[in-house]
Amino acid sequence: MATAISAQSVTSRKKGAMKRTILILLGWMLLSQGCSYGVGDDCLPPEEPVPIRMAIAEGKLSTRAPVTTIDASNLSNVGIYAVSEGSIAGQYPWTSTPFALNLVPSGISGSQLSFNPKLYYPLGGKRVIFYSYYPRTTATSGSNYITAPGNGVAPAYHFTLTGAEDIMYAAGTPTGSTSTMPVSLTFNHVLTQLQLNTSLLGALSSIKLLGVYNKGTLDIGNGNVTYDSSTTDITLTVPLLGSVTNTVMVPAGVASYKVEVVLLLSLLKRTYLVKPTSGNFQPGVIYTISL
Repeated sequence: MATAISAQSVTSRKKGAMKRTILILLGWMLLSQGCSYGVGDDCLPPEEPVPIRMAIAEGKLSTRAPVTTIDASNLSNVGIYAVSEGSIAGQYPWTSTPFALNLVPSGISGSQLSFNPKLYYPLGGKRVIFYSYYPRTTATSGSNYITAPGNGVAPAYHFTLTGAEDIMYAAGTPTGSTSTMPVSLTFNHVLTQLQLNTSLLGALSSIKLLGVYNKGTLDIGNGNVTYDSSTTDITLTVPLLGSVTNTVMVPAGVASYKVEVVLLLSLLKRTYLVKPTSGNFQPGVIYTISL
């Protein structure tokens, strides 16, 4: 005997199948919304920003330059720039809006710098290179000033020397959100430190360096220092006790300096040529030379 199937039971089965299909579609849509980062990402959560850790140090710690350490007392004189990796991996082009623009740290603990607000690495794994200079300025003209970066052009620090300045520069290596070590900036002195031993000359009336190049430019992008043709004479302190003058900061990369001496109770001027034992005067080195 054939079994009769009612129209009502067929309709119920069709409704049940339709409900299941709708539930499956809704579930797929919800999963798609939750995985908007793409199928290839296996529905990973959004990338968390990674804070930048930064430590500083000074090169050639044996120097007796005017600045021998960076601490809370002079931290405001530290200027920091940074450029991020461009569209081509491994290239770090300067633009008018770099990753960091002449920032000043907000604090220091030991050698660790802090910033307010905090600095974070760019998302997407892009790396960053940090640069720093001392002393920081925001002036755009005058005796000491900074020029703004541009497309393909690094900022430059322009300075005028009187003999008392200490100029330093630091450049890091590329770091990013996956780096395990903090950014490390080691400051190196740009100038030479010079003092003179006058014990063989007797009492002096005056002593000075002649024709010292005094207007220079520090390229923040590579640390190169250049000088224009401007010169000045720098007067040293005549020793009262002992026989060594005060130290003065002068350009490095120079083969010799001319010294003019006037003996006490005499109008006669003596001129000496002072030079290192070999090569040129080196940055970050103190020279004591006997006349």
